[in-house]
Amino acid sequence: MREKYILLIVVLCVTIIGKAQDFMSGGFVYTFGPHSGEVMVDVNIVDGLNAYAGVCIIPEKVNYEGDNYKVTAIAEGAFAESMVTEVVIPNSVTQIGSEAFLGCDELKNVTLSLNIEEIPRECFLGTGLVNIAIPEGVTRVGYAAFEDCYHLHTVMLPSSLKLIEAYAFADCHNLYEIYCASVKPPKATGWSIFNGVKNVDVIVSDYEAMDAYAADKVWGDEYTFTLFPNEDIWVMPSLNGEAYRQDWERVSLGNFLAYKVIDENDELIAVTAADNFYLPALDHDATYTIVPTTMMGDSYPVDVVVERSTGVDYHVDNAFPADPEPIIVAHEGTLYIYGDNYNKWVSVWDMSGRLYYKRISSDSQVIDLPRNRVYVVRVGNFVKKIFI
Repeated sequence: MREKYILLIVVLCVTIIGKAQDFMSGGFVYTFGPHSGEVMVDVNIVDGLNAYAGVCIIPEKVNYEGDNYKVTAIAEGAFAESMVTEVVIPNSVTQIGSEAFLGCDELKNVTLSLNIEEIPRECFLGTGLVNIAIPEGVTRVGYAAFEDCYHLHTVMLPSSLKLIEAYAFADCHNLYEIYCASVKPPKATGWSIFNGVKNVDVIVSDYEAMDAYAADKVWGDEYTFTLFPNEDIWVMPSLNGEAYRQDWERVSLGNFLAYKVIDENDELIAVTAADNFYLPALDHDATYTIVPTTMMGDSYPVDVVVERSTGVDYHVDNAFPADPEPIIVAHEGTLYIYGDNYNKWVSVWDMSGRLYYKRISSDSQVIDLPRNRVYVVRVGNFVKKIFI
């Protein structure tokens, strides 16, 4: 009994000390990390509920009582069951806790840090993610990391990935395509990694990789996967920009697979499959390059200039300005294209890069496309992905 009482006192003291160290800045709760000058984003409980909501752009540094701290981690369960819709995780973050975004069913877009090494267990379980690009450097996708992501349809896996654990993508019923940059198939361990998933197109780097994946016990399952070699799809991003907050410019990235974002020093600062990316508004004009990518090949780049006073302006080196957005819908194997598309070229590719259709738009219909596939549709200079 004495030992239990002493233990209780120790736990209470640690809890009190930990709470005394927490602080809030810019809408985020922070806890001091194990190393001097570092903090982690922690849970924000108000009236018993996680108070995070909407777009959350986590900063690389935060100031508290006159001192700057580097944001290096996201705590276990930090955003769990919250109402966040978009999250940008900065490259200063090297560790994400398990269950960090568990149950965030409003979460549609995430840009991950380029400096993490794993997606921990149940990290995005039950979220509303639609597309996810896992950056190079990640070696492991943990237990049930993306389980029950019912809206997820595109996953991009890096060449560094070595291991996918049990239930990682279980019951992702709308998963249609996986891009695997690794020539050697990632090891899939445990039970039911792709339980409830079928008819998924897996795009790999080349025919040699196809042979390797076909010979693998998991990836070679023809009921679940159809293997394709990657081919270049030369398309241009359809970009729109607007001021989001005083210190951020939101760039709407369009519907192509994923994008690389390169800063004015030619450094890669993000790989994202989100719908939007947020560029910092600096005290000087800054040029960023947006490059559509399959993670195995890149398409036309577009330069984006964030001007100090006037916001986002697009310099279209090696590309044309985006056309007005048409309405593209699919029904029973037919694509219907409405809006300003008369006399414009219409092209349709599948996810392996196979060109199915290309001609000048006349009747605004593309018929007899194979069903249950994801296609890239280009109308003029506008690009969109669509499932038929």
